[in-house]
Amino acid sequence: MRTDLVLDALEQALWSRRDTEGLVHHSDRGSQYLSIRYSERLAAAGVAP
Repeated sequence: MRTDLVLDALEQALWSRRDTEGLVHHSDRGSQYLSIRYSERLAAAGVAP
């Protein structure tokens, strides 16, 4: 799976949730979830990995 696909899914989830306070992200630790772009987006949204 490409990082772009999971980033799009993350954006949709963040948009629909709106409030990310206390949000924790769980993944299967696949390579796309460990990418720098994905990690940076989680941090920018204030989501704990």
